[in-house]
Amino acid sequence: MSFYEIVFCLSICIVISASNSDSVFVIETNGTKIIGRKLVTVFENKPFAAFWKIPYAAPPLGKLRFKPPNPVRWFNKPVYNYSVPYNESCALGFTEDCLYLSIYTPINKHTTLVPVIVWIHEYAYTHGPDFLIDENVNVVTVSFRTTIFGFLNTGDSFASGNMGAKDVLTALRWIRDNIGYFNGDINKVTVFGSGSTAPIVASLLLSAAGEDLFSRLIIQDGSALSPADYRSYNFEIMNKLYWNLNGPFEKFNRTKLYELLSKSSVKQLFAASYDLFDSTEVRDNQRLINSFSPTVEVSGKGAFMNKFPFEVYKRKITNNAVEVMIGYTNLDSLHKLDGFVRNRKLLKYLNYNFQYLLPFEGRKDEYGSKLYRKIRKKIMDFYFVNGTVGERSLRRYAKYVSDQVIYPILRQASLQSQVSCSNVYLYRFTHRGPFSIVWNTYLRNLNLNGATSGDEICYQFKCKSLKAAYNTVEVPNERLLIKKIARLLANFAKHGNPTPHPSDPVLEDLQWLPLEPSKSMRVLNIGSTLKMVKLPEQERMLFWDRLRNDFFPSKEINDEL
Repeated sequence: MSFYEIVFCLSICIVISASNSDSVFVIETNGTKIIGRKLVTVFENKPFAAFWKIPYAAPPLGKLRFKPPNPVRWFNKPVYNYSVPYNESCALGFTEDCLYLSIYTPINKHTTLVPVIVWIHEYAYTHGPDFLIDENVNVVTVSFRTTIFGFLNTGDSFASGNMGAKDVLTALRWIRDNIGYFNGDINKVTVFGSGSTAPIVASLLLSAAGEDLFSRLIIQDGSALSPADYRSYNFEIMNKLYWNLNGPFEKFNRTKLYELLSKSSVKQLFAASYDLFDSTEVRDNQRLINSFSPTVEVSGKGAFMNKFPFEVYKRKITNNAVEVMIGYTNLDSLHKLDGFVRNRKLLKYLNYNFQYLLPFEGRKDEYGSKLYRKIRKKIMDFYFVNGTVGERSLRRYAKYVSDQVIYPILRQASLQSQVSCSNVYLYRFTHRGPFSIVWNTYLRNLNLNGATSGDEICYQFKCKSLKAAYNTVEVPNERLLIKKIARLLANFAKHGNPTPHPSDPVLEDLQWLPLEPSKSMRVLNIGSTLKMVKLPEQERMLFWDRLRNDFFPSKEINDEL
């Protein structure tokens, strides 16, 4: 028995106040009662306790708006009641008071500490931990500041940037200090970021601020190397905000802007900061733009990130002692093409107005210039038959648009495997089924195989909107796939290896091999079956590598950075 298990046995007494499946659950420790709710999992009816809306930092209101999180003291009251579900998100723009986490822990007769998966997702409250609870894993969900409230960077002390990422770090410190009360093993903490939160989690590999707070990372549908993030738009963003809050064509006044930012309501700031960059600006930048995302901070003190991610990899000063799992969907951005899905004739017009995007950092070229036309031709010749976009080019165009997300993911996976002392596991989700919630919402009638961004979520976490569907008789194969995915995630959290045993009753003889820097990339393809394959996107990755090396050499990248 480890030191932490001994402490847990000596300090905690668990009392269940009732026996029904939706009863109060109480942890008593050192004279303090922590009240949660007893629930059961959807598939295996395993009991677990839910503790909702636990504050890990003071509400970032008033003078704390745009400031780093202020940790709160815990264990200074006799009773804490966390038995009421928390159904809010900072991302909706309704409130700034959202620095809370929720804990879901299996109810076991034995006292062995269990690994912890910390899921960082803007809408985690709409999902349940059931599948991982069945695998005897603690699940923690974290709410943090997003959009302007989480990632405004004014280049000075007013808003240093990355407040949302610092919220996550503060939550991880709270977990390190307190998860033992909930039977969690602080030596086995895995941080899991999906979609828009993936760049934050991917950046933990490159930030010294997160050292010793976790042992493993899962990065899904995003990368720290996306050129949409870590860009130098700070002044331009402030100018746009000033116009939106103070009226157009007013001369920029930093003092007045700060007053407006401090005194405006949540609703006003949310409206003023929405969709700051139009399609023309994206065209002229040749890259996607996230107005409020991780940035490089001017001050090194207390910074989440003070160097550009690619520069960190070049200097080989990454966190290389962490096991990493990285994944993506094969048609990541298909769901964004609903106009072309509904009317494929529109694809033909791209031949006359193809405005390319690049999935890596570097200089920008004047739209329509000779060099711009040269790069555009290379992209069109590579992705489309005879360099022409037609009505039957939807899948090819979807691959091109999706590569704006996939290429940075594969690039970071490759770079991390080269510098890391630990294993990097790569997966590719291609399954389309009844729980592919994004596809079934936006692409229901589209007859293509594959998965788009977010389709894997309801196979990893119980989507509350699909609760009744999980137990229908028509989905036994889907339940088996969910079980396999949960087993892979749980094994990774427990052992740092998703397939540690040569034979597993659920995974059978599947062996997920890590990336090897000196060899071609291999990936676990998660479709109707699970198997290791040569990276299907390899040719496309090499195309972007050649284009980057030929037209955007490293010295120009450094100048742009």
